[in-house]
Amino acid sequence: MNNKALNADRREFLTKGAALAAAAGTLAISATSPAHAAEGIAVAAAATAEAPKAVAGYVKEPKNLKDVLSNARKIMDTCAACDIAGAGRCNGKGPCGESVPGMGGKRQSFVRNIEAFEGMSLNMRTVHNISHPKTEINLLGVKLAMPVLTGITGGLTYNMGAANKLAFDGELMTEEKYARGIIEGAANAGCLGWAADGIGDPLETYKRRMTVVSEFKGRAVAQIKPRTQQEIFERLDIVQQAGAPFFAIDIDSAGRAARALPGKTVEPKDLKKLKEIVNYAKIPFVAKGIMTVDEALMCAEAGCGAIIVSNHGGRVLSSTPASMHVLPAIVKAVRDRGYKMPILVDGGVRDGGDVLKALACGAQAVLVGRPMLRASLGGGVKGVEMLFNRFHTELVSSMVLTGVADVNNVDPAILTQEV
Repeated sequence: MNNKALNADRREFLTKGAALAAAAGTLAISATSPAHAAEGIAVAAAATAEAPKAVAGYVKEPKNLKDVLSNARKIMDTCAACDIAGAGRCNGKGPCGESVPGMGGKRQSFVRNIEAFEGMSLNMRTVHNISHPKTEINLLGVKLAMPVLTGITGGLTYNMGAANKLAFDGELMTEEKYARGIIEGAANAGCLGWAADGIGDPLETYKRRMTVVSEFKGRAVAQIKPRTQQEIFERLDIVQQAGAPFFAIDIDSAGRAARALPGKTVEPKDLKKLKEIVNYAKIPFVAKGIMTVDEALMCAEAGCGAIIVSNHGGRVLSSTPASMHVLPAIVKAVRDRGYKMPILVDGGVRDGGDVLKALACGAQAVLVGRPMLRASLGGGVKGVEMLFNRFHTELVSSMVLTGVADVNNVDPAILTQEV
């Protein structure tokens, strides 16, 4: 299928019945939500524009994260890149409203993720001899400088309104450029970045993203949407050929079938299908979107390499608990039954102190989504690397000030739960 046909399919899916009058340059939208409408407008505009749009006021060579955030704010139409307390934090209460695609309900779950971390305090301890704590981990055979990975984020050119715009460096912002910022920036920091699969992405689009993964064999990982089994296997073959050390399926996208391309779908996965994926894969399979004890145990029984406790950033189902609120019970149940499967968590991680809190609750590592996507859009490879370095500095400082010698052995007693 040629690029013109691919773009037509994607546009048809995203606009949900949009009538594009190319000759007149007008667009009529019929969408199920403001988020879908915004998404459709962004993609349709990109498809019909004659030339990339320049953006005024960029910091051409960002020297710090403030510059990166400033650039990100200019290229994104749907995210305000809030800078709460001057720390580049997003608390889910900004002006974005429902303009960010996928936001569930009134953002309760998104906000809960943030508040779960804010409701925990770190107990300061300074009478000890720990000055150079160990931050390195081994995750599924991959050595990481610290237990932090990027979140699984994609579709930023249309989800965040960056379609057909020139980035801070004068180059056109594309999905591949975004993925390179994430993956190379993470690799430079000794960590891992994810290449994402969008529900509406044709196979050729996914293949192009995997070319970026293939350049960083062993230092980049990939995600696949919970498609039909055969479609998963088709994409998994590409992931394995690209040299990814493991892959994830975000099963928490299973309720978003309406966003799939015509004739395609996404679906939940039962124990039988989980086992089929594990048996087909030649690399570890990480199941993302696990929020209950019983499903965590099902993943362990199926032979999953790891799980990610996640409510999809609180963006797919209103009124779900925060990921951090369910993490301790999941960890306890899995460990009590003797499973060694790594347990990761995402949703609301905003600094190195949050990383330490997640480790104290039993996670082996965290994923950082929104801050990393803004770093890539606003600073590319350098922006992502700078953000990872900030997380590392904050993590080390938090460990020293709580008496933690090793990220692989964090005592829950360092936490105080606010009442």
